Amino acid sequence: MQLSSRLFLSTLLLFVLSSQGLSQKRFCPVPPPSPFKHSGRIVTSFDRSIKGMRTTLEHPRALGKGTEGLYFAASFIHNDPRRPTTPTVELVFVSSSPVTRYRDSHNLVFFCDGQQLTINQKASYKSQTGEGGTALEATRISLSYADVLAITRSRKVSARVGATDVEFTNNHLEALRELVSLIAPPAGRWGAEE
Repeated sequence: MQLSSRLFLSTLLLFVLSSQGLSQKRFCPVPPPSPFKHSGRIVTSFDRSIKGMRTTLEHPRALGKGTEGLYFAASFIHNDPRRPTTPTVELVFVSSSPVTRYRDSHNLVFFCDGQQLTINQKASYKSQTGEGGTALEATRISLSYADVLAITRSRKVSARVGATDVEFTNNHLEALRELVSLIAPPAGRWGAEE
């Protein structure tokens, strides 16, 4: 084979291979949209205090009707698969108002489809004064994976935070469902059998 034929063949081969590679990059399918429809923001980031990854959900809308600005957030820590532990999800109810309203909210109660969810955990409460003398309050509870699954599998979920009854909207439940789906344990593990 002549040198000019080899060069032409090599050039043609490179052109064909590179055009296929370029077309594959241009026409890669777009990933499907999330099946969860909500307004929440879910972010995974490095948490220096635990020296590990944490996924956090922050929801911009207030919970239910008549809650006067009670907001909801949740997070979980990614566990090392070489040292499997039972995952937990931390739920936080946050309020900003001129007066403290949730100081006695240590007994946080959840109702899933009308049934009270038994939780053997006390909620912690923290308050600080913000701008203009407003009280910034946070009620925090750490729930087991099984408890969070019971909440996310329910159609109607409400909670009693102190003396306030609040109902989760479908938007809030969908956000929590997506957060829990990111934990993704193998089937039959941690008492969460399908």
